[in-house]
Amino acid sequence: MDEFLIGDTMTVTWINSDVTPTDIHCAVFDGANPETLVDSITMTASGNGHYWNWHTIPDTPGLYVVETLATIAARPFKRRIPYRAIIGEVD
Repeated sequence: MDEFLIGDTMTVTWINSDVTPTDIHCAVFDGANPETLVDSITMTASGNGHYWNWHTIPDTPGLYVVETLATIAARPFKRRIPYRAIIGEVD
């Protein structure tokens, strides 16, 4: 599982070939409370089936899940990426 410092930015990507999604977006959920929405992300098309956006890591350490949902050829597709938000060590 990836770890990110609180307040950092992660890049969320989706690469699709052949058929262009009619809808694509992301939601970030609290890993401890999967029903709690933390952030909603609109994906940006950058051409040739590539979609991306930035997500700022929450200020509260813990587990989170980025869920990307895409509708392609009238069928739903989902990808879930868990990560841990951590506090950096200070010397």
